[in-house]
Amino acid sequence: PTTLWSNVVGDGVTAFSYYMIPGLLIYFVNKRKDIEVNALLVAFAIFIVACGTVHVMMIVNVWIPYYDISGMIKIIMALVSVGTVFMLWKSMPELLKIPSPAALQEANDEIKSLNENLEDKVKHRTQALEEMNSELESFSYSISHDLQIPVRAILGYSAMLEEDHIDQLEEEGIRKLQNISNSALKMNELIQGILEFSRLGRKDKTDSMIDMNLLFNESVNEIRAGETTQKEIELNMEELPSVYGDEAMMKQVVNNLLSNAVKYSINQEKIKIDVSAEVSENEITYFVKDYGIGFDEKYKHKMFDVFQRLHDENTVKGSGVGLAIVNRIIVKHF
Repeated sequence: PTTLWSNVVGDGVTAFSYYMIPGLLIYFVNKRKDIEVNALLVAFAIFIVACGTVHVMMIVNVWIPYYDISGMIKIIMALVSVGTVFMLWKSMPELLKIPSPAALQEANDEIKSLNENLEDKVKHRTQALEEMNSELESFSYSISHDLQIPVRAILGYSAMLEEDHIDQLEEEGIRKLQNISNSALKMNELIQGILEFSRLGRKDKTDSMIDMNLLFNESVNEIRAGETTQKEIELNMEELPSVYGDEAMMKQVVNNLLSNAVKYSINQEKIKIDVSAEVSENEITYFVKDYGIGFDEKYKHKMFDVFQRLHDENTVKGSGVGLAIVNRIIVKHF
């Protein structure tokens, strides 16, 4: 009896363990989505189930002699075993390529080191770029400031020449004098634009809640007061949401946008400007629409670059700095 029951219990526990192994494999594969269920894994599962079934039949044979069924199951197990060995042998080159935990750790350490080095390089490059931009802004500011002196001298002497000696000049001389004055005025406008653009990089923001309705109304009234063409400016404005930002900078943005709308609508009998806003979850978008000459859509990527103009000087006067200032202020607020 002792020998009998030791075999029965041993076969029973072994069969139970064999049946549990495929179940645990299935659980493991379901949890690990990165592991594919391939033929080799299925063959192992069938082989283990067959082994468990052989042990079950050994228990059955103790009381009921089903040796023919037991033999068939052993043949099936043998065939599955041979097939599994063959598949394992065929897969061996690929299995040997699987890195060891130590190799994986070494690779991870190397990647971590590369990432840290890359972060340091990016940090240093960013710092160097910021320093270069700061130096360039200081240089631009200094040069532009120094250039004002000779330009003012040209404008001053041109005005004196026109005032004191205009009657001594022929028509061609007067035309050339006007060209000198106009060129000096254009140069002065460009210098002022560069100075304004450079100041933005060195200026800190002072944020507060801004009433955009008030800001747009103030700006359009200032533009109306300074408008030399005497054209009517019609501002159609929806109720605008307030925004948190630097009020002085936002005033520059609004002035530039409205001035542009007026400048590029000079061909219209009445200058019409529509202002609206759209509020989303994370931002407010303000729209300024005019009905002027427009521009070619294919050049829209150049609109906010410094000194980039989409119309020639004879069509619309300007320095090409206004929208670059607008862009820089908006970027500064993000």
